Amino acid sequence: MRFVLYSASAFLLLMASCSQKTSAPTAAKEKVYDGANIFAKNCARCHGAQGVKDERTPNLQTIALDKSGLIKSITNGKNRMPAFEDKLSAEEIAAVADLIVSWHR
Repeated sequence: MRFVLYSASAFLLLMASCSQKTSAPTAAKEKVYDGANIFAKNCARCHGAQGVKDERTPNLQTIALDKSGLIKSITNGKNRMPAFEDKLSAEEIAAVADLIVSWHR
């Protein structure tokens, strides 16, 4: 009887130690930024939800800027548009630029 009791206890300890996952450190996952959400919070008021509001702002669906030009304009501002370099991270600005590029026709 003692043998069965000791065997069962040893088995349970072994199972408990195996169930605790000890994995090697993994690389940090890259954060994915939602350009549409960032645009909605920071840009849509002036540019409209889909990048087209009125004649006072450029039509972002047809604007003649590539991603790097958009990043520069968003970061530094342009004409009446304020700079966003102190409000958004470089990754957030790039996500917004990707969104606008996806609208280009």
